[in-house]
Amino acid sequence: MHRQIFEDYKNFVIENPEICKKDLFEITRKLQQSNAKYKGKIINFRYQPMFFSSQDLQQFKSICKTMMSIIQKCTEEYLMNPDFRKYFSFSREMEELILSDSGYKTAAPVARFDIFFDEDFKFCELNGDGTSAMNEANTLEKIFLESKIITKLKTKYKIEYHELFISWLDQLLQIYQEFGGKQKPNIAIADFLGLGSVEEFDIFKQVFEENGFTTVICDPREMKYKNGKLYYRQTRIDLVYRRAVNQEMERRLPEVTDFIKAYKDKAVCVVGPFRSQIMHNKIFFSILTDPAKTAFLNEEEHNFIDKHIPKTWRINDAPQQEILSRKDCYLIKPKDLYGGRDVVCGLDCTHKQWIKLLTDSENNDEFLVQEFCNFTKQEIPDLEKDKFVFKPYKTTLGLFCYNGKFSGLYSRISKKNVIAGVINSITLPSFAVE
Repeated sequence: MHRQIFEDYKNFVIENPEICKKDLFEITRKLQQSNAKYKGKIINFRYQPMFFSSQDLQQFKSICKTMMSIIQKCTEEYLMNPDFRKYFSFSREMEELILSDSGYKTAAPVARFDIFFDEDFKFCELNGDGTSAMNEANTLEKIFLESKIITKLKTKYKIEYHELFISWLDQLLQIYQEFGGKQKPNIAIADFLGLGSVEEFDIFKQVFEENGFTTVICDPREMKYKNGKLYYRQTRIDLVYRRAVNQEMERRLPEVTDFIKAYKDKAVCVVGPFRSQIMHNKIFFSILTDPAKTAFLNEEEHNFIDKHIPKTWRINDAPQQEILSRKDCYLIKPKDLYGGRDVVCGLDCTHKQWIKLLTDSENNDEFLVQEFCNFTKQEIPDLEKDKFVFKPYKTTLGLFCYNGKFSGLYSRISKKNVIAGVINSITLPSFAVE
């Protein structure tokens, strides 16, 4: 990370507390007027951006390129090799959807790779299914760019952020062309009512329409397949930006039969594909970290996995004595939940609680044991009793990857060991700095 600008930022806060308090108040006021909200409340944030150098950005591009190569090879192996499929233990219905041809090559058109990053990095998890948080990131970044403290720093540094909406539309249209789409598409942003980030959908809809594309936000249960075309009410849909996650789709299969039939018939271009489940399900890390299961990967990819992906096991396959005796080095997480739900760190348990968790989970194939890798911290200013106090926070960084390319950043912090979900984490703006 760009260390000097962190020092300059901290010094400015210490030397100009009154200016910074007014600055923070103005940022908060603008956020309250924005749609960067969760259940009516503005997102939790602090008066501190994360700054990344051009060398960092090159590293992020390399991380995304290597990880996407691994994901693509594993996806192709899954499609070709029934023995490889058995490692995932997906339901018959999900396996059938994964094997259905999406009409384009990339297995994860929109993904976010969450990592712990300092000079080195370790993966936390992969999000390739309903990837979100573009709105929180970009809204905060645009507002901070207008702040007094960033305006001051821009006299010394070039400070920019990664735009995440128009850049996604560009890649969405490229995938549509690869699918074979010829006409100007009508676009649907599809998720189950009450589950998705509606504020974020509104921004995507606005951007798509401003660029000339008829766009609807709809529930996939309300889509109808007739005469070889998919419709939402009276609007023919050519391109679906699917935000409904695979797990929720699988639960409601009897309710989305028209959508599924159109997908299997390739009557509509659906981005993302069900095969994103291969990399999104957390069992993926247990497969990657067992080299006997991935002999089709090359030496460079195996070395990348050894160094940067946390060792992961199914509960019953884990080295029991090691995990019992060194609980602070491990966590338990479900294979296919999102938002950090039901993740438990050994650090947060007594030895007795940890043993009970392992015992209760040992016959439950839905849980994994994983190496705990959160080694990154940053001093962040908290406003306490009208004074800024710098305190250490744990950090995590999301790398947005659009159509296989690094496209943007999502920074979060917490004092807790699990940094996940809107409720359990604090969002910071992310800036590229020269």
